[in-house]
Amino acid sequence: MSTNALQRALRAQGLRLTQARQAILQVVGNAAAHLQVAEVHRRALAIDPKIGLASVYRTIDLLDRLGLVKRVHVGHRHRHYAPATEGHGHHLVCNGCGRVVEFSECQVERLAKTLARRTRFVIEGHSIELYGRCPDCRRAQGPTSPNGLAHNAAQRKRNKGALHV
Repeated sequence: MSTNALQRALRAQGLRLTQARQAILQVVGNAAAHLQVAEVHRRALAIDPKIGLASVYRTIDLLDRLGLVKRVHVGHRHRHYAPATEGHGHHLVCNGCGRVVEFSECQVERLAKTLARRTRFVIEGHSIELYGRCPDCRRAQGPTSPNGLAHNAAQRKRNKGALHV
């Protein structure tokens, strides 16, 4: 979503476009990747050196509530945000470095219809986040077993006296 589209969306809600909000909208609208709030703040400072971190958090929260950005959870550590796109996207999240890769392939609609019938929920949307290790982190980690777990001498030594159930 472009900076202009974000600005129009806020105006349509009757919200003011302060200098801080304009800087944040510019950063989010020009983002080529998912950003953490701290990164939005860092980039916004280059546009408006007086912008505070609290203003960035409030604006990102507002954009999230309005559906203008989407939140991506990266483990328990961080949340990343990206402009909302037409349709929906899902995410692969690296547990090692926090890298987020968006993908649009989705076959959840049939499952959603089945669950809606069974539970009588009105399902209004969905989000999928799959967690694992990106190729770079897997290379840095070393060989893995078929189930993706680290497989090295140190790991075997730690497990030698472990009780297996």
